[in-house]
Amino acid sequence: MLLPLGLDFLTFLSATVLVIPLFKSLKLSPVLGFLFSGVVLKQLGLFQDLQDTERLGELGVLFLLFEMGLELSFDRLKSLAKFAFGLGTLQVALCTGIFTAFALPVGHGLGTVFLEQIAHAPHRLVSIRTVDEAVVIGAALSMSSSAFVLQLLRERGELATRFGSATLGVLLFQDIAVVPFLVLLPLVTNKGGAELMEVRGRPGWGLLTLLGPTALQTVAGLGALLLADRLIMKRIFEMVAQSRNSETFIALCLLTVAGTSLITQRLGLSDTMGAFLAGVLLSETSYRTQVEADIRPFKGLLLGLFFVTTGSSINLAFLQSHWQEVFWILTGLVVIKTGVVTAAGQLVGLSRSESIRTGFVLSQGGEFAFVLLSLANQLRILPTNLNQLLIIVVVLSMALTPFLAETGKVVANKLDELYPPLASLPPVSDPVVICGFSPAGQMVANMLESPLASLDGSSVLPYVAFDLDPDRVAAGRKAGFKVLYGDATRSVVLRAAGVEEPRAVAVCYADREAALQAVSSMRIDFPSVPIYACASDLRHAAELEEAGANHIVIRSVEAGLALGSMMLGGLGASEIDLNFLKRGIEETIEAR
Repeated sequence: MLLPLGLDFLTFLSATVLVIPLFKSLKLSPVLGFLFSGVVLKQLGLFQDLQDTERLGELGVLFLLFEMGLELSFDRLKSLAKFAFGLGTLQVALCTGIFTAFALPVGHGLGTVFLEQIAHAPHRLVSIRTVDEAVVIGAALSMSSSAFVLQLLRERGELATRFGSATLGVLLFQDIAVVPFLVLLPLVTNKGGAELMEVRGRPGWGLLTLLGPTALQTVAGLGALLLADRLIMKRIFEMVAQSRNSETFIALCLLTVAGTSLITQRLGLSDTMGAFLAGVLLSETSYRTQVEADIRPFKGLLLGLFFVTTGSSINLAFLQSHWQEVFWILTGLVVIKTGVVTAAGQLVGLSRSESIRTGFVLSQGGEFAFVLLSLANQLRILPTNLNQLLIIVVVLSMALTPFLAETGKVVANKLDELYPPLASLPPVSDPVVICGFSPAGQMVANMLESPLASLDGSSVLPYVAFDLDPDRVAAGRKAGFKVLYGDATRSVVLRAAGVEEPRAVAVCYADREAALQAVSSMRIDFPSVPIYACASDLRHAAELEEAGANHIVIRSVEAGLALGSMMLGGLGASEIDLNFLKRGIEETIEAR
């Protein structure tokens, strides 16, 4: 049963256990550890069926894009439009144009001459034979790596920054921009460029005729997908959540990713775009954080497998023979893409620092470069040796992503020191977390939303509540509360909701064990955060205090005090006496 894919996966797991802790201890990105593992495993011949392993690894990229979509509401997606269609358009158009120009004129392009003179490259290896070949190379090298970049930004907690949003916007546009290339590339082998662009004597008509039906089909399909989400998907998630079965919930998450990816692939878009859209559709529901927490283990392993197979694609013998050509093409790729994005970023409203960091982090090649180059090689548009040379350049540039990101940060910070920016954005504070949307949790949320709770007199305290009762979550959201479906005892759920370190925690679970588990987990994950908890009785209060709660309210005691105060007040006791009596009873209880 284990042969051959099972043995490959076993090999991958063994490498993960051995290599990743080593790279973590060296304070290096785990991505580099996976790439290193891939290179070593390939040279040792330990992979039995690399093709099937690569397919499995590609699922990791889908889960990564799905997770990115979960973090984007439609409102935030609209805010990315400026970066996607502004900066993204400029990046793809300018980089494609510049790389294409370096390959022209055919046979004697500036890039060809440079490599022959400086790197002593063989003419047959670096010579460009046709304009089509030059355009394919330009388009392929203009793409960046969603898998490497987004994973790195997530590790560093920078996805929510303007720099992270700009990077994500460009990557989303690249997902869209690759579609016309994939549609037109097979047609280039049968028709010349002029014939493709002109039909019935009308310039541009041929291109419109070819892309028009595809565009209409895509728009109609996406519209149907949005409609199906509103009518069907949310109800299915509600039904599954009602069952309280975690295995069924995880299965539904996996089905959503795979199904939406398949639909968009059939519509002519990329499967990664489908996974991203699935995440965006679910981001508006109350199940977002629980979905993200449940798919994260699958994403982590499968994405690691993708990085391993990427490393295994490096041909060390070819690299050793042509290292000079690889070095100069890699240098040109990074310099040109960094320069283009840095310049274009400031045109769409990014600061100098943000533009520099975005330029560096997007300066590598990407997964779609593999797709375009491989397709061009299959269609015999691109020679095999040149294709292999460019793939090695792309893989090495992807491996440099952590270094490039850190370099961009250092350069941007150094420039800010030498030439300080005029202003900086104020920091965003983390919210209060309410664990359990019981009546007590609802009361806390009500108080936090009151203008009287404002610390600065102008804005209310931010908060987010969690509960595992879908009916209670739905009712709370309908009433306007910020409540999400999820298990707040799991720190991964909190981080999926964007909570890195809460301002404070209110544990309001009615269930004794759930409250104890929540307090214990919060204290382990957030040692310095104040925790307020509701206890059912004195014994429960002692257990919560031992688990790490700073402040505890006993529900039965508070109810008894309120009822007794009401009764005594009705019998004629003064408010001053009642307050004094309540304080005395509370002090006695605390002393016990």
